Formats: sequence, structure tokens, C-alpha cells
Amino acid sequence: MKHLPNILTASRLALTIPILLMFLWIDDSPNLQLLVLTLTIAAALTDCLDGYLARKWNCVSDLGKTLDPLADKWLVILYLPLVAKGVIGFLPVAILFLRDLSITYLRGQSGTVIPAKLSGKIKTAISLLLLCCLIASLPVPNSHLAYFQSWRVMLDVAAYVMAFACVWSGWDYAYQIIKNGK
Repeated sequence: MKHLPNILTASRLALTIPILLMFLWIDDSPNLQLLVLTLTIAAALTDCLDGYLARKWNCVSDLGKTLDPLADKWLVILYLPLVAKGVIGFLPVAILFLRDLSITYLRGQSGTVIPAKLSGKIKTAISLLLLCCLIASLPVPNSHLAYFQSWRVMLDVAAYVMAFACVWSGWDYAYQIIKNGK
């Protein structure tokens, strides 16, 4: 049981590639859109569950602290086909990528495991919720989720809220790492 949190994190890593590949055929298949959304929600839920279980069962590990942010970065890759399909602008996604790359670099240079901060958890929650809503809003003919297509303006605003959360979280991590010399 003590390995379950790391197994959940690894499953999030493993789910990303098939989800990404399914985007190649999603334009014509409402059932595939629903499957992609379901798998993305499942992957996002593992992000909540793995940390919760690790703390509850007192099995927090350096491996988990390292794998969890890596798995989050893999999920961020799912924004690329959404940019290509025009359902989210390039700028908020570029800010998300730059934040994740720079903080990953700083964490690696610190020489120690840097645990997740509240600002990073908020950024991740916003980006995963937005990711799911964007998948649901894809303009797929006969979509089971067509209702979400009317959320375009709200999702555009949410993309910039995510970008702001990225800047805030990035500054929070960078300040802590540089201030503490870690």
C-alpha cells in the first residue's frame, strides 16, 4: 500500500502519451472526445489522490516529490494540440511552459528536493481544470459535450487567470529557492 501514491503518479505519466495520440483523431469522433476527457480527468485526479494518500499513510518519499511535478509537466504537454486546434491562445500556454521549465531547472540546480508549494498546487489545479474544460469545448461534430462550446469567452479569460497563476507561482518558487540558496 505504501507504494500506491507513486504508482498513481506513474499512471499519470503513462496516460499522457495515449491521450496525446488520441488528439490526432478527435476532430471527427464525439466518443473519442469523451474518452480523452475521461482519461484526462482520471489523470488529473491522480494528482490529488497521490499526495493525499502519501500524507495520510505517512509514506511521502523523495521519489514521489520528484515524480509528482514531472508528471504534472507531462500533462502540460496536452495543451499543445489545443493550441494547434485554436481552442486556446499561444501566450497563456507559452507562459505555462516557461514557468514549468524555469522552475524545473531551478529545482534541479538547488541540489535538494523542493516540495510542492501552495502556489504551485493552485497553478496546477487551475491548469488541469482548464485543460479538461478546453477538451470538453472542442468543436467536434455531434459532440456529447457541445454545451461547453458556449463557454469560449469564459475559457479565454480562464487561460489568462492560469497565466497569472503561473507567474505568481513561478515567482514564489524562484524567490524561495534563490533566497534560501537552495
